[in-house]
Amino acid sequence: MREVDPKSTSRAQAFALWMKAPLPMVTLMKTLDVTPLVRLSRKRGYRFNMLLCWCIGKAAAGMEDFYLLPVGDKLMQYDRLAVNTVVTTRDGGIATCDIPVSSDLEQFNRDYQKLTGQVHESGESFELGEEYMVIGTSALARYEILQFAK
Repeated sequence: MREVDPKSTSRAQAFALWMKAPLPMVTLMKTLDVTPLVRLSRKRGYRFNMLLCWCIGKAAAGMEDFYLLPVGDKLMQYDRLAVNTVVTTRDGGIATCDIPVSSDLEQFNRDYQKLTGQVHESGESFELGEEYMVIGTSALARYEILQFAK
């Protein structure tokens, strides 16, 4: 992560507005046809939520703006992205888990399985650290999309 001059980015105006916001966050909502993901999930045995997270990460990785985040009064540019997801824990609670973004679906799936499994068992959230720009995702935890399959 390194500091960048906000005026040298396409985010100059947004940065100026963010500096006055208590929490610099943008929420994107869009209706998507996920039929191809459902088919791939069934055909290859992938978890549907993993596929959604991978698609979010893959799309974000191709957009320069996702690597920028105000930290304090500075604009920081990250080299790495992660997707954060909500995981149900063994005791029925919830915790969050950062998964590093990879363009390779198989690698992302391995990381997703390992890290969400670890969070499910331990009940403790997992964070990758400050070198990652983390894209938050959310869903209602007690629904099928987030249930951990044993």
